[in-house]
This record gives sequence, structure tokens and C-alpha cells, in this order.
Amino acid sequence: MKSTRSIGIFCVCAVFSSLVSAQNWDDWDTYESSYEPSRKGIEFALNFGVYQGHHKAANEFFSGISGEVYELSDPTANLMTIEDRLGINNVNSIVWSQVMSSIGLEAGEFEYIEYPIYSESLRLYGMRYTPGTLMGLQTLFFFNPESAFVLHIDAVSGLKSEGAWNMVTNEIVQGAGSENRRTFSIFSEEDRFQLTLGYRTAAYIVDEASWTFELGGTMLATQLKQNYVRIQNQNYQLLTAPAANGQFANPTSSLTSTGLGCYGAIGVELFFEKGGNLMLTARVSRDRVVMGTYEDNLVQGALYLTWVIPPQLGDFVRASF
Repeated sequence: MKSTRSIGIFCVCAVFSSLVSAQNWDDWDTYESSYEPSRKGIEFALNFGVYQGHHKAANEFFSGISGEVYELSDPTANLMTIEDRLGINNVNSIVWSQVMSSIGLEAGEFEYIEYPIYSESLRLYGMRYTPGTLMGLQTLFFFNPESAFVLHIDAVSGLKSEGAWNMVTNEIVQGAGSENRRTFSIFSEEDRFQLTLGYRTAAYIVDEASWTFELGGTMLATQLKQNYVRIQNQNYQLLTAPAANGQFANPTSSLTSTGLGCYGAIGVELFFEKGGNLMLTARVSRDRVVMGTYEDNLVQGALYLTWVIPPQLGDFVRASF
């Protein structure tokens, strides 16, 4: 008897739950002024924003002394130190003679090079990345208005870092001590390509806005472009190899390396009646940064505005299933 009663109660609850569920979806379908209820299938979007690299990579690889530790993936090129590039220890160096002449040094007045200050434990970074411009494409596959798989393909072009180094001399300067320092600049430039694949969910604030959350994996490709010091408006490239007669040869390959990682993102999305939504997203990723033989897991950040392409542009930009 008890078993029969329990089965009856279960059936009543199941029927009631089905009716409530059906009523909820009916309510969604009849609410025509909202965009998100019909969100199912594939959407495309464009990313525009800024990207911040971790300063540790610049200090480890582009500081001017890193050529003593790391190598490039191109066997025809070297990552040279400042001393080797200027030929400080080579008495027949044409470059060093030009440098001494340009800054007014005489033989015996040069002492040593002070490289950019760096301490990871104290967060002292002599080389610092400036924010780079991020542009990319999103592809979103929605199962329902809240859940989707997301593929990002983002490019960061011209990610730069800069710092300062000193040339210590013993030249006689009125009012100065026994050691004098001439400060010069050092620069780097690289391109980064980041591919992320993740799961996205949403929490609606109102019908016209929602919070968005993403988690997933990343692939980061880094292409080395430049690493050079500047002395009296003359640049001396460190990504190079010595050639005959005091000349230097540029790398012959793209100097690109790839590493894997993970990411998380949080944002807010605004809906418009005719589509063309806007999203503002903050993303943090832990990537394996690979440059030549240098590798490290580092945290990078990005802040970007996303324009979701409206469905009215045609079936080729959005397909619903």
C-alpha cells in the first residue's frame, strides 16, 4: 500500500514538474522583446583591447646579458650580450671604436657594463612591457542562452619592452666621483598569437545584460622581432650573428616558439533588441612563454571589448541549429 502511494506521489510530481517546465519555455518563447532566449547555435564576434605581458620574460630574455644563458631556435643567429655586440673585449672591434668616438671616450676610460636591475623576489624589473594592442575573432557555439563553447583567436602585434643600462667609466668629470655612469636604453619587440578554447556560462542580471564566465586552455605562440640597444641615436641589434669584416647577419627564420597554458575570464554582456551585442571582458591566463631556449609559466592579462556580429548580417555569420 505504501509502495502504491509513493508511486502515485512520484507520478504527480513528475507531471507537475513537466507542466512547470513547459510553462517556463512557453514564457521564454512568447517574450519577443528579449534577444537571448533564442540564443542557440554558432555566433561570431570581434575582440578589440589591450594585452599585458609578464615583465619577468622581458628581464630574463631581453636584458642584454641573456645571451650568456639562452640560445635562439635559428642556428644562423645568436642572442648576443651587450658586451659581445659592441665588441668591448675585442681590441680590433670596429663597432666599439665607433661607440667610443660617438660618446667621447678615450682608451682606458671604460670600466664595465651595468645591466638593467632585476629581482623577481623583490619585483624589481629593469625591463618592463608596455601594454600591446589585442585584436581577434571569437567563435561561440551555444547550447542554450547560458552555456557555450568559445574559441578565441587573438593577435598581439608589436608587444614591446624597454629598460636602461649603464656604461661605467673612470673619465674625469668635474664634481663627479671616481666612477661615472652613462645611461642608455635597451628595447625589445615581439608578436604574440594566442588561441584559447574554453567553456562559457552566463548569469543574467536583467533581460538586457548578463555576467559571463569562461574557463579553458590556451596556446601561446611568440615571435621574436627585435632586441637592441641605442647609443647616441644609433641602434645595435642583439638578435644577430657576427659575419666577416665587422658585419652582422640577421636571423633567417621567424624565431617563433609555442607553449600551452590555461585561462579564466569574467565579463559583462549587453544585449540589444536586434543583436550586435557588446561584451567587456577581463582575462587572466597562465601561459608557458617560450622564446628560444627560454621557457617559463607566467601570468598574462588582457582587457577587451567584444562586438558580437548581429544575425541580420546574414546566415554566413550565424547559423542556428
